Amino acid sequence: MSRRLLLPGLLLTLVGPALGGADAIVLTSGRVIEADHAWFEGGELRYRRGGVLYALPRTLVSRVDAAPETALVDPDVLLSRDRLAQGDAAEALRFARIALFRMPASVPALQALGDAQLALGDAARARETAETALALDPQSAASHELRGDALAELGEFVLARESYRSALGKGDRVRRKLDALGTEPASISSARFRIRYDGASDEPLGLGVLRVLDRAWEEYEKRLGFTPGLPVVVVLQTARSFHDTTRAPEWAAAWNDGEIRVPVMGLEEPTPALVRVLRHELVHSFVAARTGTNCPTWLHEGLAQWFEGGEPDREDTTLAPLARSGGLPRLESLEPPFVGLSETRAAVAYAQSLSVVAHLLKRGGEEGLRRLIEALAAGIPAAEALPATLALTYAELQSDWEAHLRAKGRSVREAGL
Repeated sequence: MSRRLLLPGLLLTLVGPALGGADAIVLTSGRVIEADHAWFEGGELRYRRGGVLYALPRTLVSRVDAAPETALVDPDVLLSRDRLAQGDAAEALRFARIALFRMPASVPALQALGDAQLALGDAARARETAETALALDPQSAASHELRGDALAELGEFVLARESYRSALGKGDRVRRKLDALGTEPASISSARFRIRYDGASDEPLGLGVLRVLDRAWEEYEKRLGFTPGLPVVVVLQTARSFHDTTRAPEWAAAWNDGEIRVPVMGLEEPTPALVRVLRHELVHSFVAARTGTNCPTWLHEGLAQWFEGGEPDREDTTLAPLARSGGLPRLESLEPPFVGLSETRAAVAYAQSLSVVAHLLKRGGEEGLRRLIEALAAGIPAAEALPATLALTYAELQSDWEAHLRAKGRSVREAGL
């Protein structure tokens, strides 16, 4: 079944000497061969036993149970690592995929793939790859380290720390990575909020933020008539770049993807600007908890700006010239997220959102907006919810609102302002 081989010394050097223990080669027939060391090469499984080298066709091999002290390494995995060391991540990725094609359950091949994905900037896929490797071998320090690297790139610092701790047996390199993430993030919890830190903890600032949010929560509960069913997670970014961590557009002052993330580096207490941002983002958490994804972005952002404070119609004067020239976007076009907009277009979209909500407040009051939110919470599309709750179609709302802006623009001009 197997044949003896005389292999060049280079291959023996590449694979490495046996370190003790034995690899169990399980054949498709059920027979088990004990080997000092085994590895795949091309279409064969090669193994060393008693100083003699043998080879088997891959098709005859069911699996190899490697001894804890040894490593079953595919030559393509070694080539992948070599290409990555030379700075050629694309070729490293290719060789890792070749190895996985031949042996999908190879942990070393998955680790090589994840390293190449990270080098190519695809941290999300690298995380998935690392987790696949850990499902196969939960004790692999290298897989835990890879997962930690991917999580750190994604800004998931708490989880990255956990992964690095699981990999600490690998030595000083992992310890340095763990130390580079900064101190352990402290947290503050209440029935309503879970406040964490990305970076050095700042207990006084966190408590100040919690007080601001608690007051806002009580206000919103009264005015909207509902609350989120679960505590809201708030992450205070006290280290690294906020935009690097969240991948938010440059014009974003905070980020809410189910967790509120706010840059607070250098602050000792909540400033008026930070208070506005916290109030703004908490509205998003309230509305999302009620409506899920069935709330148009113009309403989401209009409500958030309305609740954050200031005059609800403060953007009307800026928008009036656009209303006169017919340059205002249709409200239907502002249903998707604003994330892909340029800073200039986003500024107009935010201004329009607040102005429209302010106009709806004049027509139907807060009760009308509560009815609209409840209709959206029931799964009714915005185009149907508007006439059902406020007796306005999208077209009628657009026309009525733009007429209001043009009239306001005329009154401002007549007043000489």
